[in-house]
Amino acid sequence: MKGYKTLNPLSIVEQEYSDTLHDNSACKVKITKALIELADLLRYKGEIETNDVYLGSSGIGIISETEPNFFGLEKGKRVYIDPYRQCDECYNCKNGEHLKCSNLLSAGEDFNGYLANFTSCDTNKVYLLPDSVSDLDALFVGHIALALTIIDKLNVQKGDYVVVTGGNTLANILSQLIIYYQAVPIYLSTSDSETTLAKNSGIYYVLDGNDNWIKEVSTITGGRMAEKVVFCSDSSITAAKIFTLVSYNATVIFTGVYHNTTSFSFVKAIKKQSNILCVNNGFGNTAAAINLLANKAVSLSHFNVPICKYDEVPTQFKKLNDEFDKTGCFMETLVEI
Repeated sequence: MKGYKTLNPLSIVEQEYSDTLHDNSACKVKITKALIELADLLRYKGEIETNDVYLGSSGIGIISETEPNFFGLEKGKRVYIDPYRQCDECYNCKNGEHLKCSNLLSAGEDFNGYLANFTSCDTNKVYLLPDSVSDLDALFVGHIALALTIIDKLNVQKGDYVVVTGGNTLANILSQLIIYYQAVPIYLSTSDSETTLAKNSGIYYVLDGNDNWIKEVSTITGGRMAEKVVFCSDSSITAAKIFTLVSYNATVIFTGVYHNTTSFSFVKAIKKQSNILCVNNGFGNTAAAINLLANKAVSLSHFNVPICKYDEVPTQFKKLNDEFDKTGCFMETLVEI
């Protein structure tokens, strides 16, 4: 087996490694496509600490080896590989509440990721992909699963107005799902390209950096302001800004992978008695995310996702890094393996 890992900041190398099936409930997957995500770039930059593992948060592939009679997981089947594993050591895991794992492990950070040609994993960590779900769509299952967790935490109901900040892929997918659940997203971004993409994706209320957000949100919500807000830390929008848009006792979700240091006053949040929650993964929602893709609840047809070959990965990381440093913008890249 071989894969890409980062040994030092801004350095990525390909290395050989061995990985065998550990027990009779494991399978081996030939990875066919992987997705370079922002988390992978931040690991490459050295801004997210990683163990000595191979990169790649999202991957799909073909089962090449497995034990027989595993619920249709036969050799040759196309599958999505779950990017999360419970630790099995924390209090919740030891009491059978794996979905509440306190030390959830992530692919490409805590264990070998999918920017490689093969991987071995437990059969309950691979999901069969319907023929109606394309390879590209399948690579965004993690984004959809995270969006579902956010919607659940917000308790989004029909007719709710939900402010979504960020101007990135997650914000776009989340807004589409909010529409699917018959609520109303108000999408905020300072990026012209992202606001254009949002409009093309069918998101009706899209505000850019030239709009008066306080006035517009007030008008859209009939003066109530936003009772539900999602703040993506991966954007250039400040946390302080969103608390000028919330109503009394609003629920605010903080999410994202970009853990850059930031500071702001909680005065407005405290004064309005905001309920602040944090969400950083879609663990437990993978099957539901695949089902939503199969039912066309989310469309990625307007996404112009770059594609590169496996041997072009080092060059692509450098290109993504330069663009991110220059503009603060990031677009996921599909890697053909």
